[in-house]
Amino acid sequence: MRLWLSTCLDDFSSEFDDIEEMFKRGLTRLILQKRVPGAAQDLAGGALRYATEAQYERWLMALPMEFRDRIWVRGTPDMAERLEVRGCVCDAALLAQDVPERWKRVNCVAVCRNLEQLNSLPEWVAGALVGPVFQPQSIYEPVETLGIACIVDKLAAQDMAGDQPEINIPPQVIAFGGIDHENLDDIKKLPLQGISVLGGIWNYADPVNAFIKLGRACGGL
Repeated sequence: MRLWLSTCLDDFSSEFDDIEEMFKRGLTRLILQKRVPGAAQDLAGGALRYATEAQYERWLMALPMEFRDRIWVRGTPDMAERLEVRGCVCDAALLAQDVPERWKRVNCVAVCRNLEQLNSLPEWVAGALVGPVFQPQSIYEPVETLGIACIVDKLAAQDMAGDQPEINIPPQVIAFGGIDHENLDDIKKLPLQGISVLGGIWNYADPVNAFIKLGRACGGL
């Protein structure tokens, strides 16, 4: 099970030092997502206003160019290509509609907040972030969660259906939302390819150490 790390929504003083150290310690999948200063705290609900391409470019300039191959940006496939990062993370609704052919050559991960969105993804989408599974630690208000049982039922239906077209699941299914050391054992029981963590790393006083421990516990970086 691979560990995906999301950046903090807001910048902080030691962020680049911590992230560079994590890259050196084996981090292979970083989701760059920053909110517009003063934007509403509604990450799970999808109403968050994310940073602009120019703001992301300035952020990326603080890290060595070699790390861009391990970064997915919260934006469009076109933005990912211009920023020369590995891929993009965007809402499932954007990728489920008719898209330019050039988007299909970009490594795209869709954010799915319900199982209908997961099932409607086209075959060319590389992966899906599914959740929130638990209450996210990065927001202040309670949000509706999918829960483990719901995801288990969906993935079990995929196994029973085999190659039937009505059951469409991307090659990578990545759980997000409230995942940390305390509930990791429950998540590891699911047939997932990865987990995405934000508060489960950045809420600790020593995020690098938290990253190392969680990476070892989930069995892959």
